[in-house]
Amino acid sequence: MIWARLSCAIAFSSIFTLGLPARAQTYPVKQIKIVVTFSPGGFTDVTARIVAQHWTERFGQSVVVENKPGASTVIGTDAVAKAKPDGYTLLYTGGSTFTTNPIVLSDLPYDPLKSFAPIGIVGNTPLMVLAHPSVPASNIRELVALVSARSGQYNYGSYGTGTPSHFAGELLWSALGVKLLHVPYKGSGPLMIALVAGEVLLSIDTVVVAAPQIRAGKIKAIAVTTITRSSLLPDVPTLAESGYAGFDVGAWVALSAPAGTPDSVLKKLRDETARLRTVREIQDKFSALGVEVVGSSPDEFVARVKDEIQRYSRIAKAANIRAD
Repeated sequence: MIWARLSCAIAFSSIFTLGLPARAQTYPVKQIKIVVTFSPGGFTDVTARIVAQHWTERFGQSVVVENKPGASTVIGTDAVAKAKPDGYTLLYTGGSTFTTNPIVLSDLPYDPLKSFAPIGIVGNTPLMVLAHPSVPASNIRELVALVSARSGQYNYGSYGTGTPSHFAGELLWSALGVKLLHVPYKGSGPLMIALVAGEVLLSIDTVVVAAPQIRAGKIKAIAVTTITRSSLLPDVPTLAESGYAGFDVGAWVALSAPAGTPDSVLKKLRDETARLRTVREIQDKFSALGVEVVGSSPDEFVARVKDEIQRYSRIAKAANIRAD
């Protein structure tokens, strides 16, 4: 009888001990889904896939990218806002989701700040003023003269209403004193296809998407919209160098989680995001695309959002930009 009881006790103890690792496991213990709010092929999508691959290897769990484009990033963003706040559904989107959408969209189904827990800014990249090869202008001064002389004949494409691409365009044309019809697309991929085909003759897009087409001679670069040149295309002058000092508009991408995600999970994600800037493989892959690895803190993320909301509110008011 004693041996029977002892055997049962040992068996129970073994089961309890075997159960400990399962309860002691730390995040992540299953697949993580990164929701990208743009179509495949653009700056956001490409960098998200680099991060996903790296984290898959580092976490020992599958990290996958799911594209949910449309409605100026609202579709994908809303899906994450309503997802279970457990760290297994993350939002990977451009700055416009947090900075310009609240300005140009009056009926968002979520609060851009309160519905999310910021993780960090992942990367920055310059924007470029681009043209179809048929456009007889090779620099910004020639472009201004051209569109001024042919008012109403030129349009320009952006990768979405209210995106940095759109705001950079409106700010630029206002500074140049010209007016162009805005044609929005659902992401950089569709925009680049349209520019190469001549569906639009001018566009503002990221270096990531533009560089391969520029090198292939399918489009041409007019200027860079940030205060420094792109390391990927160092021969392309900035707008400041072209006579428009102080012009500085770029694109950036960031990670967020649904509000209510446990602090321990957020800490893990924030630490891993900050770590990206120290990983040589990530640096090299981002650099090859013309992207700077940022790996910011959540506080830096929030500070940038607040700063850009102030800047872009002025642009939206002056250009009457609305997406409703």
